[in-house]
Formats: sequence, C-alpha cells, structure tokens
Amino acid sequence: MSKTWKLIRIMLKMQYSRVGKKNSQTILWIVALLFLLPMAFVYISIVRSALTAFYNVLEPLGQESLIVGILLLSVHVILLLVSFITILNAFYFAEDIDSFIPFPVQPYQLLLAKSAGPMIYLYGTAALFFLPVFFIYGGVSAAPILYYIAGIITFVLLPIIPFTLAGIILMFIMRFVNIAKNKDRSKVIAGISSLVFIVLINVLIRLNTDVDAIMQNAAMFIQEQDGLLRWITAFYPPAYFGTMAMTASSLWNGFLSLIAGVVLHACALLIFIWVGQLLYIKGVLGMGTANKSTFSGAKLSRKTSVTPIWLAYIKKEMRIIFRTPTFLTQCVITSLFAPIFLIIILFMDSSSGNIGGLLDGLSGKHGLLILFLGSLLIVGSNATSISGISREGKSWHANLFLPLNPKQILLSKIATAWFINLIVIGLAVILFIFIIKIEWTLFLIWLPLVLLASWFSSALGTFLDFLQPKLNWTDEQEVFKSRMIGLIGIVVQLGIFGILVLLIWNLDFVNGIYMTAAILFVLVVIAIVVIHSLIHHKIKQGQHQTI
Repeated sequence: MSKTWKLIRIMLKMQYSRVGKKNSQTILWIVALLFLLPMAFVYISIVRSALTAFYNVLEPLGQESLIVGILLLSVHVILLLVSFITILNAFYFAEDIDSFIPFPVQPYQLLLAKSAGPMIYLYGTAALFFLPVFFIYGGVSAAPILYYIAGIITFVLLPIIPFTLAGIILMFIMRFVNIAKNKDRSKVIAGISSLVFIVLINVLIRLNTDVDAIMQNAAMFIQEQDGLLRWITAFYPPAYFGTMAMTASSLWNGFLSLIAGVVLHACALLIFIWVGQLLYIKGVLGMGTANKSTFSGAKLSRKTSVTPIWLAYIKKEMRIIFRTPTFLTQCVITSLFAPIFLIIILFMDSSSGNIGGLLDGLSGKHGLLILFLGSLLIVGSNATSISGISREGKSWHANLFLPLNPKQILLSKIATAWFINLIVIGLAVILFIFIIKIEWTLFLIWLPLVLLASWFSSALGTFLDFLQPKLNWTDEQEVFKSRMIGLIGIVVQLGIFGILVLLIWNLDFVNGIYMTAAILFVLVVIAIVVIHSLIHHKIKQGQHQTI
C-alpha cells in the first residue's frame, strides 16, 4: 500500500496546495463565516424543533429508532447523488490522469488514490446532514455513550457504500463509452446519462408507490418494536445495521449489528477495488480517443463572418462550456439537478397535477419573499459565474494583447452566466405554470425579479472570481476543486438578502405584494449597481493586468 499512500499524498497536494494563492482570500473566508454563523444557528434550531416533535410522536410507540433509520437512508441517497458527479469528474474528466498512467502502479492503486479527493467532499456533505441530527437525537433521547461510539464509527463508514456503488456503475458505463471513439462527445453523453439514470430511478420508485398498501403495512409494522425500522430499511441493509448499532437496547445486538455493518462495507470496498482493477484503466484509455472535425467552405465562411464583439465573446464562452465536458457538467448539468428533482417530486406526488394550494397559507407578500430567496439560492449555486475568469487558465493574459476593453470581457462573462441561468429559470417557469400553478400576479412579479436577481448573482460570482482566479491549473477540475468561492458567493447573497427579507417579513407597514415587489426590485437594482461599481473600480486599478 506504500505506492497507494504516495499517490494519495501527491494528488491531495496538487489539489489543496496553497502555493501561489493570495492571503487576501482569508478576508473572503471571514466575511463568509460571519454570514454563515447565523444561518447555521437557524439550521440547527429548525432541525432540533422538527426532530423533537418527531421523537415525541414515535417514542410512545417504541418506534423512535425510525428517526435514525430515515436519517441514514436520506444521507446515503444524497451521498450517492454527489458520488456520481464527483467520480465522473475525478476519475475520467480530469486531465492529470494521463500523467499517472505510465507510473509503475496497479490500476486499483491509481483508483484508490483518485478516490481521496471525492471522499473528502462526501465526508463534508455527510457531516452537514448527519452530525447535527446525530447529536440532537442523542440529546433528546438521553442516549448512552455507546450510542455516540457506534455513531462515530457509522459516520466513518457512511460514504463507502454510496461511493463504491456509484463507482462500479460508472466504471461499467465508461468501459463501453469508448466504442463511440469520440472523446468529447463520449464525456458529455456520460455526464448527461448519469443525470438521466438518477432521475429514472426516482421516477420508477414513485410509480411503484401504492399509498393504500403503504398505510396497511405501516399499521401492521407499527405494532412491533422497531417494526417500522425493519420495514423502511428492508431494501437497504447498511441503513438497518447502522441504526441497530446505534439504537439497539441490547449491547450484544448493537455489537453484532456494528460488526455486520463493518463487514458489509469492507466487502463493498473489496468489490470496488476488484472491479476497478479490471475496468478502470480500460475506460480511461478509451476516453483519450477523439475524432477530428472537418469544415466545408460554406461553414468556414459562416464561422468567420463579422460579429459584434460582445456577441462573439458570449458565443466563444458558450462553446467552451458546452464543448468541455468538465465545464458542461459543473456549470450546466449540476445546476439542473434541483429543479428537475423538484418537478418530478411535485408532479409524481400530485394526483391531479395541481397543487396550487402549496402557497395558499401565505399572503402574497410572504409567498413572494419565499420564492425570491429560493430562486436566489438556485441561481446562486450555478458555477458558471464563479469560474468565468478561471476557465481561461493561462490563456487569460492573451486578452491583454487583444483590442478588447476589460469591461467588455467581464460583461460578456456575466451575460454568459446569466444565459446559462435562463435554463434553470425556464424549468422553474414550467414548474410554476403547469405543476404548482401559482397565481398569475405572483408569477408575473416573480419572473422579472428573478431575472434581475440572476444578473446580480452572475455579477457577484464574476467579481469574486476576478478577485481570486485560479489560472495555473493543469486540468479543468482544478477550477472547481478546493475552491470555496462558490460557497462564499451563496453565503454572501443569502446573508445580505436573507437579512433584508427577514426585515421586510416583520415590518407591518410593508403590506401587500406590490409594495414588497417594489422594495425587492429597488434592493436588487442597488445591489447590481454596487457590484458593477466594484468591478469597474478593480478594472481602473489594473486588477486584470496583475492576476
């Protein structure tokens, strides 16, 4: 295993080294932390209230272990979804893999080393969702020390099975993708296929849901101790063993469940290594083959026709995003997960296809505020803007020698991110018109407001990337890896507008949807003016020449 550990250290140093990074990034971390702390307190208080109420209902029935079971199932599903994206990016789309293939190492050693980076992301994701509920449940139930010991061991094991399951599936897929003999197209198809695969599983699960049968089975299992837990986790043993290890009334049962869980995870890891030894390198080598393109005279003439500068630059940015598999996955496909899953969940769970009563319990003012914050979160999580400068890599300095105004370049990058966000906004429009069917007044106010908010989000992300770009990357994945700029952007946006929305929510003299909309429009316009002023100020200081 010595070679494996050396490879892991090399890859993690390449990914997380601070060599060449500016100390000014610390200021962004401090600002993000100041906004993040109040949100963390709100998140923990909401989780505590919901979990306490849930526990008080289930505890008299002897079914309180169901809380831990649902927690483990939910976290495993989230980690599975995250694993598909991180594995595709780290295992296949990273250009540095070609540099490691000639090394005298086995495929499984290279596979384990490439797994180190994605596993860090998975542990961070697991900590966000698992640890708050884990500790709050322990406090509410007055759990013994053995609960915490078993829980920590379970947390260490959490990402293994979702990661290995996603890895095995993708290794089988990517082994045969190379039949197409087209590198870029194969990568794009593989990324889109992973989204379609996950959505299809969600749809099939919901199509096979019989509400009456579920209620009958629940009534039968609720009469047995931990009956609901066995029923809910019957199709997924890791969740059952983990729950029993943490909540079993008998020390012996808990110990056996823990041992069974460890053995199950060890077997999954061994199968993952075995499959990787057989398929991984073959799939990687297949991704290295590309076809050459030919242009006819008419097509070449059309491609070289005179175009306005701003339009030509936006088209160039769009081509780079859609033709580079890593950029397409991170900037487009990943941003589609939330709206697509929301559409599926709402559509499949609505017998009539009309759940317009979803916002009926709220006034027009409060409904608009909730839609505004939710939309800001979705458009703010798009990685297009926060990678606008960094995507240029070392070729950024070529812009200094072209007859282009730096302001034109940055405005084009903002516009590119705004156009990418239009895809997500379009899905939201479909959701609101055909599925949720919200009031037309609310919809017609929300649409221009979210378009303005999307421009602000794109400008803010571009500004943050302008301050701390990552140009010295060896593969496209480094543009997104070990960079918290996306989280900083979301925290700043939700921190600023979250506080303002909270004030508007509690101000009695701000009543009615029209007054609320007017205030939000003014605030967003002011935010746009401020961020564009900051960009203009940095350009005057020559920031574009020194990055």
